[in-house]
Amino acid sequence: MNEADLQAEFEQAARAAGGAVDLRLAVAGRAILLRFAGETAASALRPAFAHLEAGDGPAPSLTLQVWDSATSEAERPALEAAPRGAGPSYYSEENGLRALHQPAHDAFSVLAEESGRAWFWTRDLTRLPYWEYTAPFRHLLSWWLDAQGLRQVHGGAVGTAAGGLLLVGSGGSGKSTTALASLLDERLFYAGDDYVAVGSAPATVHSLYCSGKVHRDDVQRLPHLAAGLADAGRPDEKGVVFVEAAFPGRCVAGFPLRAIVVPQVTDRRVAHARPGTPAEALTALAPSTIFQLHPPAREALAQMTRLVRTAPAFVLELGADVESIPAELLRLLEQL
Repeated sequence: MNEADLQAEFEQAARAAGGAVDLRLAVAGRAILLRFAGETAASALRPAFAHLEAGDGPAPSLTLQVWDSATSEAERPALEAAPRGAGPSYYSEENGLRALHQPAHDAFSVLAEESGRAWFWTRDLTRLPYWEYTAPFRHLLSWWLDAQGLRQVHGGAVGTAAGGLLLVGSGGSGKSTTALASLLDERLFYAGDDYVAVGSAPATVHSLYCSGKVHRDDVQRLPHLAAGLADAGRPDEKGVVFVEAAFPGRCVAGFPLRAIVVPQVTDRRVAHARPGTPAEALTALAPSTIFQLHPPAREALAQMTRLVRTAPAFVLELGADVESIPAELLRLLEQL
């Protein structure tokens, strides 16, 4: 299948679903156009981008078309470049297309880098795993960001318009708790809890999603999130908060990077930041980021190594008192 075939399939699906719904975004200072086949598709995946919505502007650097079979009765795309299989994902490059197939929920992501066009199909957009709604099109955006000289990383970010902090660590390290706790203080703004984009010249953080995830058992420690939790899924799934909807105006598109912070769960009572090292920051940032890149990006480690050398590192020792986190983050930003 080539670009023309993919585009024809999307257009046919859009007609069957009642027309295309367009959403314009400003991501990392660049224009993206999302085109959904019908309102059902748009409603399912647009909440994570609410803070990045933009009006008419420059021609898009990326145009991403999205459809499914459930709402449009479209056939499954005949993508030979991304074979079926039972594994977690299959990646390939053919005919100028980068393609990823995720068999678990039967989804295809395809990018034509030269033309700046992309396509996303799945069997049913209303039945994806919950994490796909918090970070839609993560793989496509990662490939596109590569071409922009930026790096999508596994990390959160909070700060002010003057500058902010990149929160890094593996799952369970406390970065989501730290990012979501920042919403307790109106002086701090939220740029993400799990995936953001970074540039190292100058050191900058760019928000990708306004979603946040929290273990349901932790909601009692973060009661300010309770009213904003999206409809519950299975009991074993994390709760999801779309921050722009729950806390209007508290999301930010990005900021200069002032420091890299490694949250660390401790038995302290209150949070405390202590100086760290570039090695600690890289160890917290690189493995989980590289593990989630499909395919592994050649320059990823070098880019992150440069990044940790451009900003000081700190270890944020987390305590039982969650309300102490934003005050410690603000103290650190004032110090920087």
